[in-house]
Amino acid sequence: MAYVKIVSGQPELYSYGQLRSDNPNTSFPKHPDDAFLAQWDMYPLTLVPLPDVDYTKNVEEGTPALVDGVWTQVWIVTDATAEEIEQRKASQLEKIKQQRAYAYRDEADPLFFKAQRGEGTIEEWEATVQEIRTRYPYPEEQV
Repeated sequence: MAYVKIVSGQPELYSYGQLRSDNPNTSFPKHPDDAFLAQWDMYPLTLVPLPDVDYTKNVEEGTPALVDGVWTQVWIVTDATAEEIEQRKASQLEKIKQQRAYAYRDEADPLFFKAQRGEGTIEEWEATVQEIRTRYPYPEEQV
């Protein structure tokens, strides 16, 4: 369970373990309820899934916000810098190249060698190569 603790009027991410560590001379229940935690200015935090963004955006966790009486996780989405975008494109291209290489080795190469031995056809091999290219497409900008 995720929690916030109000410190100097501001919410901070906090855990029940932290509360226990911060108060070593206090006995705490094993499974506290929300009313008990509220006595310590500690409240449940509703977790929100990460926003679905592409490589042109940065996502970072913001300060939890009180929404309709419930402390809620907040995500801040900002534009990535040109440098970050180029770095991410290069990283993605390398990942795709590696995925293709593994797929060629594991799926297409055996079919090519079978065709060379007369145990398969070049058409089967070509179809597999095309399927791999479709499965792992290069970003348009990199082609």
